[in-house]
Amino acid sequence: MRRPPDLLVRAAHCYEQTGDHAQAARCHEEAGHPLKAAELWEQAGDPVRAADCWLRARRPGRAAACLLSARRYEAAAECFEQGGDLLNAGWTLVTRTRSFATAEQLFAAAPARTAGERLRRRLGRQLAAARAYGESDALLSTLAGVPERIGSLAPARERAEVELWAVTAADHVRRPDLGALIFAASYRAAVPGCADRWQHWAARVLGDTTGVPAGPAPPDPAQT
Repeated sequence: MRRPPDLLVRAAHCYEQTGDHAQAARCHEEAGHPLKAAELWEQAGDPVRAADCWLRARRPGRAAACLLSARRYEAAAECFEQGGDLLNAGWTLVTRTRSFATAEQLFAAAPARTAGERLRRRLGRQLAAARAYGESDALLSTLAGVPERIGSLAPARERAEVELWAVTAADHVRRPDLGALIFAASYRAAVPGCADRWQHWAARVLGDTTGVPAGPAPPDPAQT
C-alpha cells in the first residue's frame, strides 16, 4: 500500500534529522518530490540515483554533473545532449571516451552564439580529429592563438571555459608548453581562480610549480 505523501515527508524529515539521507531520499521519491530526493541522494553519496532524480525533475545538466562524478561518461554526455548542451556533450565524449565520431557530430550540430563558444567548438572538433586520426596541426595552430584571444572573450565565464578546454586539449597532445602559455594569458586577463588552477596543473603535469603565481593577478594600472 502506498503511504500518503504527508506521512512520507514527515518520515523523510525524521530520517534527515538523524543523518540517514538515503532513507530520506527514498521517502521523497515515493512522495513524488524528485528535486528534494536528488539533493538527498547527493548528500548520501549516491550520484547515480541522484542523476535519475534530476532527470525526472527535468534538470539534465545537474544529472550530467552527477554522472561525471560517478565516471559514467557516456551517460553524462547523453544528459548534456538531452538538455541541449551539445558542446559539453561532445567535450565529455572527446576527452573521457573514445567515441570521437559521435563527439564530432555533436560539435558540428552545436550552436555557437559567442566568440568563446565558437572557439570551444573549434577546439573540440580539432581535438576529435587529433585523437581519432593523429591530425593535430590544426589544433596546435588554434591553441597557439588562444593566448592572444582569451582576454577579449565575453561573457566572463567563457574565459574560464576556454582556458579549461584549451589546457585540456594541450595536455591530450602532450604540449605542456602551450598549456603554460594559455594559463599565463588567462592569469593576465584576471580570470577568477586561474592561479589555483595553474598551480595544480603545474604540480600534476610538470611536477614543479616554480614561477607559477600563487595568488590573483594585481590590478592593471591602466584600468584603474
